[in-house]
Amino acid sequence: MTTATETGAEAGPKAGAQAGPQAGAKTAAGAEPGVEAAAPPLHSRTGGGSAALGVPEARGVGLGMRLFLSAALLIAAIVGAVVGIASWQADRLAAEEIRRTLQPVPDIFAGYVAAQGESRRAQVRSLAEEVGTKALLGGGADPATFYDSAVELAGGLGAASVFLFNDRGTLLARSDRTAGQEAGRDFSAVSWVAGPLDSGDATSSFILEVKRARRLLLLASAPVSQGDGAEQRLVGVVAAAFPVDDAAARQMGQLLSGEVAVLGNVAARGASPQPATVAASAALRDAALPAELAAVPGLVNATLASGKEFGPFEFVHLGTAYVGTMLPVTSGGGEPIAALLVGRSKEAQLAVFHRLRAVVLELGAGILLLALPISFAAARRISRPIEQLALGADAVRQGQLDIELPRARADEVGKLARAFGAMVAELREKHELERLLAELRAGSATATGQLPVAASPDGPQVGDLFASRYQILKLLGTGGMGRVFQARDLELEEVVALKVLSPELFADPERHLRLLRNEIKAARAITHPNVVRMHDLGEVDGVRFVSMEYVAGTTLRPLLGKSGRMDLAPGLQIAKQLCRGLQAVHAAGIVHGDLKPDNVIVMPSGLVKLMDFGVARRSRAGSSMTVIGTPRYASPEHARGAELDERSDIYSLGVVMFEMFAGQAPFAAADTRELIRLHLYGAPPSPRDFRPDLPELLAEIIGRCLAKSRLDRPATAAEVDRALMRVRE
Repeated sequence: MTTATETGAEAGPKAGAQAGPQAGAKTAAGAEPGVEAAAPPLHSRTGGGSAALGVPEARGVGLGMRLFLSAALLIAAIVGAVVGIASWQADRLAAEEIRRTLQPVPDIFAGYVAAQGESRRAQVRSLAEEVGTKALLGGGADPATFYDSAVELAGGLGAASVFLFNDRGTLLARSDRTAGQEAGRDFSAVSWVAGPLDSGDATSSFILEVKRARRLLLLASAPVSQGDGAEQRLVGVVAAAFPVDDAAARQMGQLLSGEVAVLGNVAARGASPQPATVAASAALRDAALPAELAAVPGLVNATLASGKEFGPFEFVHLGTAYVGTMLPVTSGGGEPIAALLVGRSKEAQLAVFHRLRAVVLELGAGILLLALPISFAAARRISRPIEQLALGADAVRQGQLDIELPRARADEVGKLARAFGAMVAELREKHELERLLAELRAGSATATGQLPVAASPDGPQVGDLFASRYQILKLLGTGGMGRVFQARDLELEEVVALKVLSPELFADPERHLRLLRNEIKAARAITHPNVVRMHDLGEVDGVRFVSMEYVAGTTLRPLLGKSGRMDLAPGLQIAKQLCRGLQAVHAAGIVHGDLKPDNVIVMPSGLVKLMDFGVARRSRAGSSMTVIGTPRYASPEHARGAELDERSDIYSLGVVMFEMFAGQAPFAAADTRELIRLHLYGAPPSPRDFRPDLPELLAEIIGRCLAKSRLDRPATAAEVDRALMRVRE
């Protein structure tokens, strides 16, 4: 391929596929496109701000002191606000706080009842499963034996009474009566007997005793069976009643954080409810309580008649003001038989607030004194690395790239420091690349005369108006895919690169044209700074062409030819930008397939662009036209004619990086067949064999890219980019 650049150095036709507004700006300034003055010093481009204008920068309180003062003022304001609000609202909030804390009481009580019921059912189930109980109910003992056994069982369980029933629900004996008393009474319709008889499951419920003693009992019952499996038969029911007494009331009071009283409805069935205290904690254990509660409108009827919750409400007992809530207690049949009162003293609640106010005042002063040195130390710890980063940023603004960065930490500041360090490293590499480009331009020929044009019967010639739109300005290069011209798009009024494709690319014109059109559509979607933008596909009088972005710059080839190999900083910058361009190309579903220095354009600003892609390659099988590659940079799968994918480009990237840093390609041979054989089977050398000072990590990255099996290479260009970001000089 005949190659040329606008600076007179060697390049490919793609160096003309190089575009854009930059070229127009250079021409307007009186210089040829692609011919620029040496890059100015970094500080002249990055300087700015008031200091650059000769105005002294204002100095104020440092960041650390501002953080310290802010923290101290914030702590003082919070402590003051807490003390003020607590002092101002303590009295008003006492009742509201009690009401709020009483809201979960129903759920807590329900949980308590469920837990007690399960515990008592477990006791009775265990009793029912004992061999002695089974034998007693299944053996037909006399009434005296049943009674003695019931008394003994009650003592063992700690129950107020134990009931023994036969398999029909008939009472055999109960421990709280005399022997034979009430024996034969039918309990089969009572819920806590009918349940075990019908379902075979243990059950529990509350019962209220009012005749002999006024007390609330939690009763649990369980079926008693004999035999196993199909031979199992029900022989009776055993039940035990456990009193809800003052001890239980105290226990519930501790659980519910208040005073508790249990009031039973001792009125006759059908009469108006009549509450009586059956159990209570110490503060509510007084005979006057039922009358005090009856004075609260609607309370007694709501709980003891309708079975509904009531409250929160306020009442006074023995001169103490309470806020309380009342919960119904129902029997196994759902009938309200008692109510649970939970009350909390307003005076006790106010005492807590008064103590809290005093504690807040004392702690506030102590916290403020303690927080001052802590906040100062924390502010300094936070601000020191940030201030160091700010000084570093100011130094970078003035063109100083050798700066000291804070020690990396595992927090946001450390993340910022690492990101800033990576940015400075990129700037350093980019600066070195700009300097290298400036030296290359200064030492190259400035003649930019038009290349001699060979007569060609097909396609446009210099000076022609092509496709009624493009004014052909000059020939930039020729190659196996066709000729590349610099042209002016008269419709868009901008300079573009025009690639006129060789007819040989279209062995099957209809199929290949369709594939080419699809490739251009995909390529046009790529709008990445490191990729030359594709514009359009056209055909005039059988001549097919592609228009694309025109970039003023030089290919990577002259940079390699200058010294044989590149310094680490500019080389890393080029390699990273190549990775980013490849990532964009691969994201569009395109495989470049011909990555080499001649297809990499480096602009005077240090921006690297990847070009000559998407014309005949695509990453899915069966969709590509004939791939025109370069054997020196071909992957093993490319060399054997296999399908290409993104990792094929990564192999070619590895060859380019090897050549950049080692000064030569990993494989060299005069014969193309031998070169292909080396790509297929030859073990690549390490670039450190030719350049021992090369960082080991960089050599490892290049080696992974050159793996024979694509599965052993990095999966994506982004992975290579991330690895290169860790390389340090």
